[in-house]
Amino acid sequence: MPAREAVEAPGAWPVLGHIVPVLRKPLEFLPALARYGDVVKVRFGNFPVYVVADPDATRDVLVPGDLDYKRGLCFERLKPGLGEGIATASGDEHRRLRKLLQPVFSRERLVEYSSIMRTAAEEAADSWQDGETLAADEVMNDLALTALTRSLFKFTASTDTADAIKHGMRLLTHSLLKRIVLPPAWEKVPTPGNLRFTRAMNRMNRSIDDVVTAYRAAGEDRGDVLSALLAVRDDDGNGLSDKELHAQVMTLALTGVEAPGATLGWVLYEIGRDPEVSARVRAELDAVLGGRAPEYDDLPALEYLGRVIDEVLRLHTPLLFSRRTLTEVRAGRSTIPADAELIYSPYLLHHDPRWFPDPLRFDPDRWLPENAQRIPKGAYIPFAAGSYQCIGKVFATMELTMITAVICARWNLSLAPGTEVREVASALIRPDKLPMTVSRRAALV
Repeated sequence: MPAREAVEAPGAWPVLGHIVPVLRKPLEFLPALARYGDVVKVRFGNFPVYVVADPDATRDVLVPGDLDYKRGLCFERLKPGLGEGIATASGDEHRRLRKLLQPVFSRERLVEYSSIMRTAAEEAADSWQDGETLAADEVMNDLALTALTRSLFKFTASTDTADAIKHGMRLLTHSLLKRIVLPPAWEKVPTPGNLRFTRAMNRMNRSIDDVVTAYRAAGEDRGDVLSALLAVRDDDGNGLSDKELHAQVMTLALTGVEAPGATLGWVLYEIGRDPEVSARVRAELDAVLGGRAPEYDDLPALEYLGRVIDEVLRLHTPLLFSRRTLTEVRAGRSTIPADAELIYSPYLLHHDPRWFPDPLRFDPDRWLPENAQRIPKGAYIPFAAGSYQCIGKVFATMELTMITAVICARWNLSLAPGTEVREVASALIRPDKLPMTVSRRAALV
């Protein structure tokens, strides 16, 4: 089929283009674009952006990866906070960093990290009182922060360092959509929000630098991520510089606090509001664990819980990511010019009824093998795909499974009566509130 130019979406405002609908109702605006074609052009002011709205077109973009594309606007807006880490680097530099960082996620290291995560979850669960109502979104965010900081730097994660990471990453993720859509000059305007952002980034950067300096001076492997980062060497025997170490730690902090915190909240929400899902999760935990604490090697046997997490990652998925074309490319049936900004949206794809019938319904059995094989490649991309796929995918799914297993083996959680939970879109999809009441499960005999 011959290539064609992308169709422009209707509803653009004079001068502003599609900025207003994107910022006002992104969870409605983005999925609606799929009705206009496989690639749809929108405008941020006068700046054209191509939105990929079809699984085949998405694979055309993601699988060639760094051959035809570099990181785009989304990642450029992250650089002031993250530096040139694996999440923001492109091309040869990204390939170099990916090769260097693979040992950080070896099986041996993952077993160590899983033990740290389990202990953090056990401590949190032990602190709850029977019948207590928790702000589960905040509790899970704090638990993700604890698991991350202990995994990153086991012995020097001071309260001030953890607080600096939490505050900085929250401001970074919550403001990212606005930073993508609005022109770069806006970031230099001394608004209260921009000033808070700058102060938070400076504080977080100082805290990370202090930790890196302390680890270099100690010179020992402590079984955590920063020790693994210090140990990596390229083919010439060179390790990461302090600047590179800082950038990788910042990247892991970005992906290891807000994203798993929000996802864990959604996991507990979806389990807690459906008695059948709750019963199946707990029956599986009892059968696999028999009342003991989960180990790393237990996680693959928790098949139903794995499907629950897959379905949460479909339904409550990241909003959007970006790429920039290095040359004229074809995505699906559309031609995109060189040096063009392109957006692909997991949220758009994961809510398309063509690939996921009744897309707002939570159904873990979509991911039974006989059902999952019918889902087109490129329709489910919570961790992207191709050469730029998230290097921490296994780390992230392990964390979600381990922490959920610890909590649900000990506690039942139910949404507080009369509560209606809304999705809030920033870089992530967060619950606006999540009050949940905990009740202790009877111990297995």
